[in-house]
Amino acid sequence: MNREEFIVYAESVCFDDPWTAESVKAAVESGYGVCAVEDGIGYAIGRISFDEAELHRIAVLPEKRRGHAGDRLLERFITECRERGAEKLFLEVRSMNMPARRLYEKHGFAVISVRKGYYGDDDAVIYLLDMKSTNQNCSE
Repeated sequence: MNREEFIVYAESVCFDDPWTAESVKAAVESGYGVCAVEDGIGYAIGRISFDEAELHRIAVLPEKRRGHAGDRLLERFITECRERGAEKLFLEVRSMNMPARRLYEKHGFAVISVRKGYYGDDDAVIYLLDMKSTNQNCSE
């Protein structure tokens, strides 16, 4: 299974609204795309534009959770963004997704906004990691 096929598979088992194969391909092959993959475990995917990056998805296969795979994927994604010149990293998450929110906060992300009712049944919480002022390392 190649990288794109793995991401499509992980999308199908991790999300109720999985990306299509075409969406994954476009994100991975875009010159603006940022992708961190651990085959058989999970991935993080987003985009970068000038000095700002955005994490669109992060997923760990259900049977691989609780082993710090999310930490490793997020660290790799952040490192890739830094190496490509990003100074700020944004993401959005459902307010009720506490495991994800704990992960992001552990890595230095701060809440900057809340979009009330964005998902209909839930709010969207917007996070920012200011990479100019932080030297994150979650393995401490």
